Amino acid sequence: MMSDALNAGVQPGGLRTRLEIRVLLCYILKMIKEPVPLEPIKEMLHFEGVANYFETAFAITELEENGTIISTDDNGSNKLYALSESKYDVLDSLFGDLPFSVRENALNIAKGIVKRRKNERENKVIIEQCDDAVYVECSCMEKERKIVSVRLLVPDIDTANSIKERFLNDPIKLLISATASLTGDNI
Repeated sequence: MMSDALNAGVQPGGLRTRLEIRVLLCYILKMIKEPVPLEPIKEMLHFEGVANYFETAFAITELEENGTIISTDDNGSNKLYALSESKYDVLDSLFGDLPFSVRENALNIAKGIVKRRKNERENKVIIEQCDDAVYVECSCMEKERKIVSVRLLVPDIDTANSIKERFLNDPIKLLISATASLTGDNI
């Protein structure tokens, strides 16, 4: 198969044709089974060397224009995309043409992004600057109720943002650590 895609930033074994990139995007949307923000996925596919950023952007636009994927607004800064129901049968036969390692890597990227968005929606981080101090409060939430909350005095806003990022990557870790520290092995 002749390469017709820009290859800048694509690692050996990455996707080199527009068709492969479009099929991979459809594979991700089918496997996730919920609307997905493709903007951060596009960035991570490029960062990981799976596909060229600009070719992935072109593929998203093309898939949306031909009705293969549909977009919705998430009431935020990202569009969410889903696979059009009418395209499922046609695409199943194409997924096997993608290398297994590329499919798995891309699917893990997408799952991580979906998990992070869920963590951001379901948990809270408040960074507060007071005179000469910076506080960061990380809260594991159950609907609107705080289950566990930790408030820390940190030296600067960069440290607070670093704590926010680590917390939102895995808020359950805070819940488990705090509970284990306070109760020992009793729970």
